[in-house]
Amino acid sequence: MTRIYPRATLRKIIHAHEPTLKLSKNVDIKIYVLYLLFLQRLVAEANRQAQLTHDSIVQSRHVSRALKMVLQQFKG
Repeated sequence: MTRIYPRATLRKIIHAHEPTLKLSKNVDIKIYVLYLLFLQRLVAEANRQAQLTHDSIVQSRHVSRALKMVLQQFKG
């Protein structure tokens, strides 16, 4: 089975940010899934922002507005 993302690289990144933190066996998978959900919501919200301004293309200003909203949802 092929992997979608490099698990070792993700674990190294996590360890670099929190070196004293003990990680469970599949924590990298959980973090990756949350990352994908975040990106999915960000894209959907940016698309909604573009539709509200009657633009056919999502621009950086739409993503910036959407980012504020999505970060509030994921804050916790």
